[in-house]
Amino acid sequence: MRFGVCFGMKDFDWIVLAKQAGFDYVETNFQNLSRSDDSDFSSFKKALEENDIRCESANCFIPGDLPIIGTNFARDEMKEFIENGMRRGSEVGLKTVVFGSGGARSLPDGYNYADGMKDLAAFLRDVVSPIGEKYGVTVVIEPLRRNECNIIHTLDEGSMLAGFVGKENIACLADLYHMWGIGDDYENIRKLKGCIKHAHLANPVKPDGSRNRAYPHSKDEFDYKGFFDALEAAGCETCSIEAKCEDFKSEVFLSAKVIYG
Repeated sequence: MRFGVCFGMKDFDWIVLAKQAGFDYVETNFQNLSRSDDSDFSSFKKALEENDIRCESANCFIPGDLPIIGTNFARDEMKEFIENGMRRGSEVGLKTVVFGSGGARSLPDGYNYADGMKDLAAFLRDVVSPIGEKYGVTVVIEPLRRNECNIIHTLDEGSMLAGFVGKENIACLADLYHMWGIGDDYENIRKLKGCIKHAHLANPVKPDGSRNRAYPHSKDEFDYKGFFDALEAAGCETCSIEAKCEDFKSEVFLSAKVIYG
């Protein structure tokens, strides 16, 4: 497998550290890719080139101010937002975009669940997939915890939606933090072989068993190997650390030892 680490477009020092720690790529915010000014994007692109590392994935796909369900999701504003982000992404190596976007994809009050699923499937099939195909990008559906979104919570649901879409460049993501919170386990990954195309990694628990979303510090703190083994069995080739960070300069190297050591 290949591993990356998530951070913002303006964290230029973090690009240097991610490369030094041995990560294979970086993952950034798609909304920043699409909406940043040309100067900021050029600086990000230059920093990647200077450190010989690519931005192969992006998260935070659709912002909350571009709602999908119950709207004209094929509106020009939506298409232009996606097109601009993927076009820029193609200049820095973008291959995968993570469709979490709880605010944009949530069901409006009183909206029928089945109709919401139909809207999401049509959006991904008719709007997202053609633009992604143009730029060689796969979009992976991220199941989220119930407190973050009111639709698509489990790997089964995410993979089922991808199946409804029926496009090669629409798949599912396995996020360890969300999996732990919703009750998915590693066997759920294994049984979805061929459906899981990207993953997110974080330590989902504190020592007292409460919720967490921290950088991995030790192989003993959680069964990360089981996660990686399940991803490989499912045919997933990339995994990015997406977690809260207190001291990136030290934590990125600790996490690299957990992953590569």
